[in-house]
Amino acid sequence: MNELEQQEASHYSTINEIKSEIQVISQKEENSIIKSDNLINFDDTLTQIGFGRFQIMQYLVSIILGIMEGAQITIFTLMIPILKNEWDISESIVSLQTSFIFIGFLIGSMLSGQFTDRYGRKFPFIFSTLFTVLICFATILCTNVYQLLIMRGLMGIFVGFFAPCCVTLLQEITPNNLRGQMTGSVTLSVAIGQLYGFFMASLILDGINGSWRWLTFLGSLPGLLALILSLIYIQESPRYLLLEGKYYEAFQTLRLMIQTNKTTEFSLTIENEHKLVIWSLYMNSIAKKTEHASFKSLLNGDRLYISLVLWSIWFFLCFAYYGNLMTMPQILYQLKDNQSQLQQLVYACLSDILGAILATLIIDIKGLGRKNSLIIGFIIAAFFSFLQLYHYQNHFAILAILQKLFLSMNYIFCYQLTTELYPTKLRTTGLGTAVAIGRLGVILMPWSCMIVSQYSIITPFLLFSIASFLGSIFTCFIPFDTLGKSLDNNN
Repeated sequence: MNELEQQEASHYSTINEIKSEIQVISQKEENSIIKSDNLINFDDTLTQIGFGRFQIMQYLVSIILGIMEGAQITIFTLMIPILKNEWDISESIVSLQTSFIFIGFLIGSMLSGQFTDRYGRKFPFIFSTLFTVLICFATILCTNVYQLLIMRGLMGIFVGFFAPCCVTLLQEITPNNLRGQMTGSVTLSVAIGQLYGFFMASLILDGINGSWRWLTFLGSLPGLLALILSLIYIQESPRYLLLEGKYYEAFQTLRLMIQTNKTTEFSLTIENEHKLVIWSLYMNSIAKKTEHASFKSLLNGDRLYISLVLWSIWFFLCFAYYGNLMTMPQILYQLKDNQSQLQQLVYACLSDILGAILATLIIDIKGLGRKNSLIIGFIIAAFFSFLQLYHYQNHFAILAILQKLFLSMNYIFCYQLTTELYPTKLRTTGLGTAVAIGRLGVILMPWSCMIVSQYSIITPFLLFSIASFLGSIFTCFIPFDTLGKSLDNNN
């Protein structure tokens, strides 16, 4: 037995005695209640410890990675005309490259949940960060379009893998009263990264001339910094460790959090440790042994209903948002808009930044929260999309940007709502699967738009309006808002 195991065995020799304090009474539908005063909620513990340097450093790593992701989105867009000129690639290859990325997103999102809910948050976080950075730099070495297609597909997988893992980790270490507001900061970083990419492009590129390899290198540097910082500051989620029965490691992480944040309002006494152990045993008794990180677990019992509703919301949200993102430049070109492509993309980024700021301000307002904010955002986006059918000749750009503004806000609301509706043991699996279903909507969107575009160039926005309206309808089926509720008491 190593030293760690000896310390854990010695310190928690009374765990079986603690279990006996819990009196579980079976009720109908296999529900349980606990008769014990020796119980503290983990969210209450986080609130007392507070939000400090421990969380800030982990958010900082995630924000820097978001900046790299945003920069890569910009570089991907700006590389298309350069590669057409340099490698003489066709439109079909360009479309195939886009498909590779989103299929990669879908695969990565599905894998993320299975992996992260089984093996923790820290290792998958660092693992996906490492390979995302390596693939970004490997892209520089590509000598033909087929090598580039492979790199794009792999990048899609690891970016898709990282997103649910990152959001889950941050949610689980953030106090209840700040979860909604802090989620917006990571989303905001992607838009800032896009602006960073534009800035680098303005220095390096000259139309279709310039070194896309040098631009890719500069766009990948934030990821290298984030990788180094992740090795230093990323810690395992203490909530996950508690529910997995790894009490010694969980309390070591909590002590580090208390020490790093210089907390004076809460101390991890033996009594508080025992209460947290009881909390974890109680939550596991609710979860039952059948609750594992698997797709099947998302379809068990009452969870089938909430999973189907969330998948529908994500499908329609991604269909409308990415439809706007990918259709807007093409329609502006056909309308012979005088603005440059770079200006159009900058305006689109600014709408995402404004959306993230507004979402952060309203997500924790009582009466709006997650659910009602989603419904309102979908309805307004549907309204602006529908107006395009009558006013696109003169007001297409402003209406498209306003639609994108509210859909980008809904992305933040949807991430927040999804992570809060699933328990810790299924959180990343639930989020990853929902995001994957959303990516399926993105894959189907171009084909749907291609069919309806035969009637008019603006007809795709009728589809986006219908998708947004259906998103609002399905959001109404969410049984309750999660605003202010404990993270593991919502299911």
